[in-house]
Amino acid sequence: MRAIITTSLILIAAVSICTAQQRSDPTKFNGGSILAMAGRNSVAIAIDSRFGLGMQTISTAAPSSSNDDDADNSNNNGNPRILLLPNSNTLLAWTGLYGDGLGFADEMSVLLASKVRRAGGMRFDGTTTRKTMNPKAIAMLTSHLLYRRRNAPYYVEPVIVGLETVLVEEDCLVEMETVKSLQSIAATTITNEVESVPSSVSIKPDPKRQYKTKTIQRPYLMCSDMLGAQSTSHSFVCSGVASRSLHGTAEALWRPNLEGEELVEICGRAFVSALERDCYSGYGAVVYLIQATENDDGNESDVVEYVLSSRND
Repeated sequence: MRAIITTSLILIAAVSICTAQQRSDPTKFNGGSILAMAGRNSVAIAIDSRFGLGMQTISTAAPSSSNDDDADNSNNNGNPRILLLPNSNTLLAWTGLYGDGLGFADEMSVLLASKVRRAGGMRFDGTTTRKTMNPKAIAMLTSHLLYRRRNAPYYVEPVIVGLETVLVEEDCLVEMETVKSLQSIAATTITNEVESVPSSVSIKPDPKRQYKTKTIQRPYLMCSDMLGAQSTSHSFVCSGVASRSLHGTAEALWRPNLEGEELVEICGRAFVSALERDCYSGYGAVVYLIQATENDDGNESDVVEYVLSSRND
């Protein structure tokens, strides 16, 4: 009997310590978790639907993007956690304190708009050039903003995912000049069977290699702390109160070169499994899939939204 009482007291003390640590950390006061995974020419990010004040649940509506037409209405009636979608290749989400998240979102929107406006210009024919920022540039801008406010920091932990356009080299090809020189050497050797060629004359081909490049869209994953210290990965990143559980489930289920639908299934399964072990997250989830499209420019992507259900206790 004494052993049972001692064990119960130890468990109660452990729960109390965890609760005190949870309340003392401003980034975990409102709850929330994020998981992002990379696939083959695609990337998926999962965000939970719970918004609370410690143990108290305030809202269980799905997060909304700041680029939606009904963003204001959804924010008034549902989850105030906002997502930034600067372009079709990048998505910015974060966990942390609600008020700091709003200020961070507004300042990032102003910085992104000014950067894009400064990079754009007018052509001679009067048309405006279209400029978009890649995910790595947006990640550097986010780190710069957070570190600039290190004395009065935003208590947020951002996660940036997207597809960056890169050039890769294909198989090398031989130029036509090399082929012509080889044909001329073969012709001279046949005609010189009768006529002798002076020893001072030497015909040496000068082969040249030509690399053919193509444009692909490579997944980019980055998470950061509230001071802007970046952590990139080629597999998955996570943030929020359930990050410990997310690391375990994601490492167990993730595989390289996952296709779009399979990536959504694996990401959603790992995310929901981790949320069932944390009471500060859950109440459903939303998975956003950014997948490359086949076009001539090679810099456009499609963003698809998937709504998942989970336990609500």
